[in-house]
Amino acid sequence: MIRGGRSIRDALAALAALALVAGTPAAPRARAAFLPPDGSRSAAVHRIPLYDEDNAEIDPTVKSGAQPFSERRTCNKCHEYAKIAKGWHFNAMDADVPPGRPGEPWILADPQTGTQLPLSYRAWPGTWRPEAVGLTPWRFLQQFGRQLPGGGVGELPLDEATDPNARWIISGQLEINCLGCHSVDRSYDATAWGGNCEKQNFKYAATAASGLAVVTGSVKSLPDSYDPLNPDALLDTPTAVVPAVQYDLAKFDPAKKAFFDLLNNVSPNRCYFCHTARRVGQGAPEAWRVDGDVHLAAGLSCADCHRHGLDHAMTRNYDGEPQAAKDVSVTSLSCRGCHLGAESAAAGPETLGGRLGAPVPRHPGIPTVHFDKLACTACHSGPMPAARALRAQTSMAHGLGVHGKERGPDTLPLLAEPVFMRGSDGRIAPHRMLWPAFWGRLKDGQVTPLAPDVVAGKAGALLEPDKSDKTKPPVMQPLTPDRAASVLEKLADADAGEAIYVAGGKLYRRAADGTLAASDHAAAAPYAWPVGHDVRPAARSLGAGARCTDCHSADAPFFFGQVLAESPAQVAEPTAVAMYTLQGKDPTYLTAWALSFQGRPYFKILGFATAGIIAAVLALYGFLGLAALLKWANGKTA
Repeated sequence: MIRGGRSIRDALAALAALALVAGTPAAPRARAAFLPPDGSRSAAVHRIPLYDEDNAEIDPTVKSGAQPFSERRTCNKCHEYAKIAKGWHFNAMDADVPPGRPGEPWILADPQTGTQLPLSYRAWPGTWRPEAVGLTPWRFLQQFGRQLPGGGVGELPLDEATDPNARWIISGQLEINCLGCHSVDRSYDATAWGGNCEKQNFKYAATAASGLAVVTGSVKSLPDSYDPLNPDALLDTPTAVVPAVQYDLAKFDPAKKAFFDLLNNVSPNRCYFCHTARRVGQGAPEAWRVDGDVHLAAGLSCADCHRHGLDHAMTRNYDGEPQAAKDVSVTSLSCRGCHLGAESAAAGPETLGGRLGAPVPRHPGIPTVHFDKLACTACHSGPMPAARALRAQTSMAHGLGVHGKERGPDTLPLLAEPVFMRGSDGRIAPHRMLWPAFWGRLKDGQVTPLAPDVVAGKAGALLEPDKSDKTKPPVMQPLTPDRAASVLEKLADADAGEAIYVAGGKLYRRAADGTLAASDHAAAAPYAWPVGHDVRPAARSLGAGARCTDCHSADAPFFFGQVLAESPAQVAEPTAVAMYTLQGKDPTYLTAWALSFQGRPYFKILGFATAGIIAAVLALYGFLGLAALLKWANGKTA
């Protein structure tokens, strides 16, 4: 067994480099590299042998030392894995890929330090790079692997120098989880995928989730001195359990081939595991009262609109999508493109609307200016506007679908929806919103966040849970102004910058008298991303009920609804921000405009009456003129 600190890391790093070279997908022997699609619309039968990361065929009958199967090696026999790896779900770290419209970030939530910080590898304004708070790829996978599709950050070059605590040679890489999307087998267990990511069992995660085998053990339990080349050697840590795989022979045929129940058109059930959202807390509806998306109710699937080829360049289907500039057919997959199409067929058949039987909306009586200032989703998507935005939870933020996680209405992060505000294209649309909360440093006007573990280490007992009642679980102490000021004192470092805390839309400093001083700063601004679903039918859209006054009334939630600037801390009462502020609208103008709608019925009556009088006068003069003409004609004949 190899022992020691850096010596084993250096040795394993060398092995990792060799493994990476050896791990390059190889072309199957005695045939074409990949099987091109033959055009059949029937689902292909996947009864295939499994291969491990070394490209060795797996024998499921092995009782001891069985290896997990590699989706890269197994699927690459017929499908070009390297091309798939460039897809939207896997290319967040590729700087050459346009970030596109801001989307849902990963949110680092830590109740002990009162942190909820939006993170992304894409250049979305308002988000932070994971490494800004110490999340190396190794740590990022353990934190968010539960709803990551693998690939990308999970398949970076095995360079342990970027994180001396990383143990890629033992954990393996987190390859693209093909089954996570394409499997329709009810025994597929996504919770097992996430659990193995937390255990650092990256190369075992797909096998554990597949339903083909049971995976036991944990890389996380293994000491640094563990030698993967000698797994039977005595371990110094009695709690260590080496990961092991036991295949279910009932899932294999006599030729030792496994059957995968797969579909090319991904089931919405798979999409929902990472893309579910729900409202929680006071005012939230019960699940049975939520209708779901009208498109799914009509028989469509998510993949009918969010399409892609083998490159997995998923269409996001919003107006102005960069992909649409390269492929004009993508424009007809947006709301407007599908339901309205181009104004003229001269634009080409690829831009015509009506795809998949999409009805053409009439929008009677709606001034066309609405279509310039509003996104389609403003009236048709997400929850109906209310006097106050409700709390929301999502799969990515709260691990919905992962068994055993606590998700009370106060569970961080605190999200709000629907928030009607201007999007990146300048049009008003519903959004989900997060008010960031984090500790950091301010230097030369720039804010740098601090990792929660760094803050907790310096704060000590100030942020430790209350364990005084031994009969109950530890309770987080409220982050009051006094406690926050004391933590800032602990974080003081003149050379690194002034210690600050961001929460509820404000930046807090410790004043000379020891109190908190609040100020505005761009780093405290909320991060929001558009809500595309659930889409409501036309009969339940804004304007279908009270028509104009659904939005144009003195208290219409669309403009006058409020969103609380909530934070995990209790440093101040959360302020309420009106929707019109986020839209850049003048409330006086909106009120005056709304009041005009109250008198519109009377103006219509007056207008019709006036038009009737004018018509009567004109008719009278017409008859008088006709009488005069007849009189003149009679005089001529006489």
